Amino acid sequence: MKENCDVYGIFGNPVAHSLSPHLHNTLFGAFGINAVYAAFPVGRRSLGMAFEGMRALGIRGVNLTIPFKEEALNFIDEIPEDLDRCVGAINTVVNREGRLFGYNTDGRGFLTAAREELGFNPEGKKVLVLGAGGAARGVGSALAIAHAEALWFYNRTLSRAGGLADYLTGYFPETQIKALGSPENLPAQKIDLVVNATSCGMRAGDPSPFDFRFLEGKAAVYDLIYSPAETIFLKDARRLGFPVANGLGMLAAQAALSFELWTGRHDGVREKMLETLKACSR
Repeated sequence: MKENCDVYGIFGNPVAHSLSPHLHNTLFGAFGINAVYAAFPVGRRSLGMAFEGMRALGIRGVNLTIPFKEEALNFIDEIPEDLDRCVGAINTVVNREGRLFGYNTDGRGFLTAAREELGFNPEGKKVLVLGAGGAARGVGSALAIAHAEALWFYNRTLSRAGGLADYLTGYFPETQIKALGSPENLPAQKIDLVVNATSCGMRAGDPSPFDFRFLEGKAAVYDLIYSPAETIFLKDARRLGFPVANGLGMLAAQAALSFELWTGRHDGVREKMLETLKACSR
């Protein structure tokens, strides 16, 4: 490590699978920035101590992954952006002289990836989101902001999905937002996009989080998971002829936004991120 090197990282549990360290370290090298990015496995009860360590050690910024995107709100000082505040979850923290500022780049990254990889424009569309955690919050908020007509959240715990639907309805009353306790309760109308915002599929042997037989017609399918590159969820969708994409494009887009928040660099960042990720997946 070079002298006076800035430190960044990612807090998560699990976090060993993350491509973020390779991604950001490659970009630091490419742009000649004296910084390093590391993965920090954080115990589920230790997030507050991790943030205090971030302040004490002068760690300049971190990303957050499962399961900390909502809980992290309890340990930061401010969320500067109105749109980020309405999400109720963050994935990026910037340390400015000991004050921690939270942002959510997931939603904007997701919209960029869905548009570029699936040709999907949310305006007037109906979307099924699987999950009700921090990632689902980011995706759902972004879709509502982009004027989706209807959002359904399916989660194994109905009360959690219901809480998220009620929360988002308060911010986006013009979008129809509902919770589902079972995919059998899907309305008898065409769904335009199905998004997996759960961790189901990350581990070998995980089942698919959704049975596509419950859909009316075909839909575009996006899985926020990028490792493995093709989950059973995506395999099932591809076999049925649905257009599919995994989370690599979203990772590149949201990581580029985080990188910009930390370094001020913008031009060429997302392109370099995507190039690096594609090289990793070969």
